[in-house]
Amino acid sequence: MPFSPQFVRFVGYVGAAANWTIPIAAMGNLYKQPATSIDPVMTSVLACYSMVFFRWSIAIAPPNYPLMLCHTANATLQLVNLGKYAAYGRGPTPDGKPAVRESSH
Repeated sequence: MPFSPQFVRFVGYVGAAANWTIPIAAMGNLYKQPATSIDPVMTSVLACYSMVFFRWSIAIAPPNYPLMLCHTANATLQLVNLGKYAAYGRGPTPDGKPAVRESSH
């Protein structure tokens, strides 16, 4: 059963709206969660996923700009969260020695 172009476009925009839950959660994690709770592998995967689908969202016809904006926001927030994780434990301790982060794996 073929779908009308209007239905396909509607589903694309609903998907973009639902996809906003990922960057909203990343924004909440940025301020509320400690760096120790960040999973660098999952955060990297989410950032790469958003970079790929950012490109896809403007390569399709017609371009889906709301989806592009969503993936731009998500990739940016995931990379900021990765930076927060990377910066965790890098400052000196009170005795002047470098901090050492314990591995969770």
